[in-house]
Order: sequence, then C-alpha cells, then structure tokens
Amino acid sequence: MLATEVVSALGQLAVVLVIVTLAWAIFGRRRAGWREWLGLGWPPAGWWKGALLIVAALAAIKIPLFTLTPLVEITSGENTVGGMLSGKGWSAEIIATILVMALVKTALTEEILFRGLIAKRLIGRLGFTIGNFLQALLFAGVHLLIFLAPGAPEMSLASVSAFFLLPFVAGWLMAYANERWGGGTIWPGWIIHGVGNVIAYAVFAAA
Repeated sequence: MLATEVVSALGQLAVVLVIVTLAWAIFGRRRAGWREWLGLGWPPAGWWKGALLIVAALAAIKIPLFTLTPLVEITSGENTVGGMLSGKGWSAEIIATILVMALVKTALTEEILFRGLIAKRLIGRLGFTIGNFLQALLFAGVHLLIFLAPGAPEMSLASVSAFFLLPFVAGWLMAYANERWGGGTIWPGWIIHGVGNVIAYAVFAAA
C-alpha cells in the first residue's frame, strides 16, 4: 500500500508541477519568478500559529460530521480514502501511508494548483473578496465529483450540502490564511489542508 501511494503521490505532484510551470511560462514569467508567482516562497515568522487554529476549528466540525452521522457511509464507502484506510490500525506502514496521502498526494498538489495557481491569479485580478469567493467555489465544486465517480453514493440534500459547504469554507479559509499570515505564500493553506487530512485519515484508520 505504501509503495503504491508514494508512486501515485509523486506522479500526481509531477503532473501538477508541469501544469503550473506551463501556466507560469505563458502568463507569469515576465511578472515574477516561478516560486513567487505560485506562492512557494518563504512565509513570515509565526505564520503557522493561525493555521493551526483553523485546523482545530475545521477538525472539530469535520470529524463528527463525517464519522458520527449517516455521511460516514459515503466517506468510508468504496473507492474512498476512508474506505481504504478503515480499520487498518496504526502500523508504521499505515502511518507512513497516511502522511504521504495527506501531506503530498492531496494537500500539497491541491494547494499548489488551487491556492498557488488559481487563487493567486483570481485575487490578483479581481481583488480578495471576489477572487477568494470564486476559487473557494471552484474548490468546493470539484469535491462534488465524488457523486459522479463509479460506484458513486446516492445524492441527497444533506450529502451534497456537506460535501460542498465544508470544502467551500475550508478553501476560503486557506486562501485567507495565506494572505493574512503567509505573506501570499501557500504554506499556511498547506498546513491547514495537510494536518487536517492527517487527523481525518488517522480517525478512519482507527475506526
């Protein structure tokens, strides 16, 4: 499992890096360096404090919602991360697998793409209020693709609302943290996204 996820995570990261590098070469090369344009520079001191507060707030909502309500049938269903990890326990291999999946495969790749490429472009062009709203809307919309995947769960008002609203709020907060504490870098968003996923995946593994 670990080897498979490492290969998958590196492959997904490579694809995202190719996409964002091409976008930078076409649209941003004359404006800023690659790292600066994508928010991959160094954040100011103390940036992680606010990020961890958001992690705690989102975890307090997300974990009960997706483990103690009927939504658990979706989050631990077939072809989901929760279903793959459910009941696996906390062996060294499972812990390493969780870290790779949470910090690299999902959090890092999605933050580079959504907050590094998309959010920074929208905010720069439309201002923070509109730009951040639109990128959060797009981020949330992508999460609804779970209902279109093979073996997709049945759609309901509650499930669609949960799978849309929570990513929307999280996406908005991650970009806010990047601009508020990260000096325009994506590292606060990556910490929020990655640590939040680590906690959620660990809960599934222990279930």
